Amino acid sequence: MSESNIVDITGQKRTLEDYIDALSPSLKSGDGGGTFDPMEQRVARLEEDMREVKADLRSLVKDVAEIKGKISNLPGWGGLIAITGFIVAAVGLMLRFMPPSLPS
Repeated sequence: MSESNIVDITGQKRTLEDYIDALSPSLKSGDGGGTFDPMEQRVARLEEDMREVKADLRSLVKDVAEIKGKISNLPGWGGLIAITGFIVAAVGLMLRFMPPSLPS
């Protein structure tokens, strides 16, 4: 028996290359017209996954735009200082004009 020939259990004589090709499928060579069927299934699954990723990305872009809109409506430093000033003034007036607490 030569090294390049393998006899399988059915008694058929195959070359080593035939045996390797049968175990490891790949794209067909040539003009690009033929592909191996499991490759088509994997590509179709990847395309479907990419559709889902694109839909999720659109949703994220929409959410980020909404968050940006809410942030732009928040008061800036001037507004925060004014609010803090009103709170401090209100607390000061309350402390100034509240009657003293009665001893217990």
